[in-house]
Amino acid sequence: MAKTIRDIGPTQRQVDPELVAQSLGAEKSDVVVNTAQGPISLYSLRQFLVERLRSTGGRPALVGRGTQRNKVPFFANDWERLKILAEYYKEKENIKTNPGQIASILIHLILNRMPDI
Repeated sequence: MAKTIRDIGPTQRQVDPELVAQSLGAEKSDVVVNTAQGPISLYSLRQFLVERLRSTGGRPALVGRGTQRNKVPFFANDWERLKILAEYYKEKENIKTNPGQIASILIHLILNRMPDI
């Protein structure tokens, strides 16, 4: 396994967003943009499904190193949203997937973005 390289050098100080907004003459707005399910997010998830979803004659399954089945409890609202995503990919992209597979991919992607502890 490759060794992780960590940059421990000095960092740049962060720019205050309020200072940038003030400098650019920005104004507060009541408009809320939902980026959680934007086209880029949906395309990224789609690509992962296309690359990893395989069928050997039965129900398509996610393939990859060390895939295993676990029971994970979900909040009811979260499960409904996962079902909606799975339906979207079935209808719009013709990708046969299920809510559990979508959840597995989302968990995988989020965990890979987190720093090591």
